[in-house]
Amino acid sequence: MVIWITGISGTGKSTLGNYFFNRFKKKYPSTVFFDGDQFRSIFFNDINYTLKDRDTNAVRLTNLVKYIASQKVNIVISANLTSQRFRDWCRKNVRNYFEVFIDTPMETLIKNRDYKNIYKNAIKGKIKNVVGIDIKFKLPKNPDFIINNNSSKKELFLNYEKIIKNFKKRNIKIY
Repeated sequence: MVIWITGISGTGKSTLGNYFFNRFKKKYPSTVFFDGDQFRSIFFNDINYTLKDRDTNAVRLTNLVKYIASQKVNIVISANLTSQRFRDWCRKNVRNYFEVFIDTPMETLIKNRDYKNIYKNAIKGKIKNVVGIDIKFKLPKNPDFIINNNSSKKELFLNYEKIIKNFKKRNIKIY
């Protein structure tokens, strides 16, 4: 089973991913967690954040996820896929794939969740290639579950049970 949590910087991908993983692994021990930023560090941060580099990272990540999932390991992953073609590829090629999209208003991200100062620096022109500022974010076409995250962590975490119920409705195989 692969649960891919996507959204742009500050939406709560890593927060939900870590929470989900910690709860899920207690019941299903053959579960691993990937975070997009941590994944980049495995490759010594050898690429930047241009669209081309983001695609390179997506190819690496989607292929690794497919390989690990084929070994009957559950994967919780929190990483943005900038291009719909990679989301479509996962849906076609990764068994038991479930996509969660976290949607948060840009105003909330800039004012309340810009912990890494990504948006602030992009707006000031200090950095480039920021999704939502100078790289257009294309909403996922067909996520399995959408979270409108404009509130607290507690509210975000309430989605755990809702996601599990959706797995059961869709007969997603958990290992």
